[in-house]
Amino acid sequence: MKVEARTYASLSAPGEQAGEPREVELREAGTVADLISALGIEAADVHLVIVDGRISHRRDEPLRGGARVALFPAVGGG
Repeated sequence: MKVEARTYASLSAPGEQAGEPREVELREAGTVADLISALGIEAADVHLVIVDGRISHRRDEPLRGGARVALFPAVGGG
């Protein structure tokens, strides 16, 4: 199944514009954790996950085909 992934800030790949959508192929019944792995991102680097417009607190949340997922790192500043 295909999902749309958007990565932001330090999670974006070199040469990739932050927030640029990309289609990722996952196995049926793929999860948020599967998507993070497929993107080659360290799970510990992902702080916030938004699935179809709502915050997800579960890495084992199943995704459906066509899901839109945004991944954000922790943000610091002061």
